[in-house]
Amino acid sequence: MSRRLAVGLALLAALGLADACWIEPRLLLFRDDVKIPLPAAPLTAAHLSDLHISEDRPLLRRLLAEVQAARPDVILISGDLIRDLPQPELRAPHTAATAAFIAQLRRIAPVLAVQGHSEHQGDVIAGLSQAGLRWLSNEGTLIGGIRLLGVNQQVGWDEMAIYPSPFRPIQKQGRWYYGARFQAPSRNHYSHYDPSPAGLAGAGGPLTWSGYEAVCDVWFGDQDAAAALVVHSRYVLGEDRLIRLRRVRPEHGQPGTFFFVPHGTALTGDIDTGVEPEPGRWYRMRVRTEVEPGVVRVMARVWPADGPEPRDWQARAEDRSPYRIEAGTVGLWASGEGVVLYRDLKVTDPQGRVLLDRPLTGQREPEGFREGARGTRLAMALARSPVVPPGTPTVVLSHVPEVAREASRRGIEVVLAGHTHGGQVRLPLVGALTTRTPLGALYDFGRFEFSAPNERGLTTLFINGGVGTSLIPLRFWCPPRWAVVRLGEENLQ
Repeated sequence: MSRRLAVGLALLAALGLADACWIEPRLLLFRDDVKIPLPAAPLTAAHLSDLHISEDRPLLRRLLAEVQAARPDVILISGDLIRDLPQPELRAPHTAATAAFIAQLRRIAPVLAVQGHSEHQGDVIAGLSQAGLRWLSNEGTLIGGIRLLGVNQQVGWDEMAIYPSPFRPIQKQGRWYYGARFQAPSRNHYSHYDPSPAGLAGAGGPLTWSGYEAVCDVWFGDQDAAAALVVHSRYVLGEDRLIRLRRVRPEHGQPGTFFFVPHGTALTGDIDTGVEPEPGRWYRMRVRTEVEPGVVRVMARVWPADGPEPRDWQARAEDRSPYRIEAGTVGLWASGEGVVLYRDLKVTDPQGRVLLDRPLTGQREPEGFREGARGTRLAMALARSPVVPPGTPTVVLSHVPEVAREASRRGIEVVLAGHTHGGQVRLPLVGALTTRTPLGALYDFGRFEFSAPNERGLTTLFINGGVGTSLIPLRFWCPPRWAVVRLGEENLQ
């Protein structure tokens, strides 16, 4: 009996492994149909999420056929379209495969998307835009009689997940400097020069700076600390559009040198200075931008602050694409672990006039600097949307579902999200092992309702279970899903 039991258990384990590794992630595809009553003309949206594309696959071709058969008015994607890799040469085939998929979707209907956790490389954003996708970065647009707000996972925070900034005055050898201190590995943090903006959407002041030179000193506490001088930045507005002269610890085949990282666009040329800093030593960064019709050029030099400045630019690149960033403010960036310090930030225009001069020393925060963006993702999206008549229904497209809390407080009718993968690995009678959202394990996939001060008295949250996989290439008791979402008066009771 024990032998039969062992054989039976082994067979079940083999079947479960086959299901998780092959059957579910490659062969199964489920469609969810969602009807949401709204005071607007009927609108049919195909809602996709978490595709994590690395290559053309039969499942993607099947998904295309099903989306086409649904005849949607619009296709909405809740981020994580691509399988993210840090190495450009390995990422390029993934970008090409994802762009080809987007181009085929675009033949069916307009495609709008928000950036998830995977879409942070400038070449990815530009490549998918070129394929016909329209990104919504903390901004809104009108689709029929509905206002659609897209919130960008790469810029800003949600009310439910506000992370404290590590930027603060830090003492070193009896002097105070502006910098960042991390106790554990941390995500991206920015501090930009953004004094007295005219509301969340005001784009004047330093955001109009175009073609200038920025100089700043930086000090690393250890090899794990990461820092950057940021130019032509639109981050405070909620846009993932900027250029960083960045240094991070060497990993994933990337050097620990200072090199240019564009956001929202791509640079061609020599982006790497070749300078790898030693911890415990001050380095000076000089970045110059030149803006001419049809082109933005960026140049950089980095050297030990106590030594002579190199004669030649160590990095020179340019952007002639339609997505080039022609104007924006300056800022500082920090990530990783340990301590980063800054001092003596100065910005001058081509005529030598001083636009900004901050020593970044002392026990007070530097005047005019803003840590992070101007508001939550949703607040910025509302501020950067077309003016609509009272009573116009609003739909939020988000990567993560936790924005639903703020949306319900604001009376927004619908949130379409993803990120959870439905748990990706689920157990019978238990459900999702994790959903990676502060809303909790209950919010795995499907429809949820929150009370809200609107005509329906509800905010509907729909979490898409997604198509691809993340971290591990498995799906168990959680097959790939996509959705047809019908919005409008035809669903009113």
